[in-house]
Amino acid sequence: MEQVVEDAQGTGVRDRGAIVAELRSRIATIGDGGGDTTADLQEAEHVSRVPVPGWLSGVLVAGGLPRGAVTAVDDCPAALVDLLTTLTADGGCAAVVGYPRLALAAVAAGGGDLERLILVPDPTPHATAVVGTLVEGVDMVVYAAPSAVAPSVARPVEARLRRSRCALVVCAGVRSWPGARLHLSWSTEGVTGLGVGSGRVRGISVVGKAWGQGQPPQTFRGSVGADDAAVDLRQTQLLKEKVL
Repeated sequence: MEQVVEDAQGTGVRDRGAIVAELRSRIATIGDGGGDTTADLQEAEHVSRVPVPGWLSGVLVAGGLPRGAVTAVDDCPAALVDLLTTLTADGGCAAVVGYPRLALAAVAAGGGDLERLILVPDPTPHATAVVGTLVEGVDMVVYAAPSAVAPSVARPVEARLRRSRCALVVCAGVRSWPGARLHLSWSTEGVTGLGVGSGRVRGISVVGKAWGQGQPPQTFRGSVGADDAAVDLRQTQLLKEKVL
């Protein structure tokens, strides 16, 4: 099956207007660009939030990431991949900006849809224009900012974001974006499935804390990847087959 992961490499040497035009064209190829369609009826329950993995949704008051707002997070690749997997598997569209080393193949391996992703590995020197354009047409933008974002840079992006249905996830630290509505401090704790020094990684344990506007501090722990219970069940069935 054809894999369509839109790639806007080389934007740093091109005119800002050309970049914006190309990104809007690419947005149109993977979704409705925020237009009114019959699909909107099916998405009614997601009006104010973007769906997240089960291990995170239970601790968030809204049950997901707030649309039209910024969520500032620590850089945790496993958690970010699971966010993208959950959203695209649910029929949403996303963009990854400034994060060329994120293992997007894991999105497909986890059941996500790579055809619903836009990839912009290098948004410099027009990162603000790139992010501001993308938030107008997709459900989630994951932006790996090189450093904490200054208020003067954040304001024009937030103006567009407030008029959109997009959740902007800035993964440069929980204090990286001034006025972020939600903060997620998370990290990997370990892996499951290796057994005694051998085997295959089946899951990654993530631990962290969530807090923000309307979100009381909550700690959480979750597993990214195969469900441990399902793995144990398969191993038990194989053992029974060998015995019989």
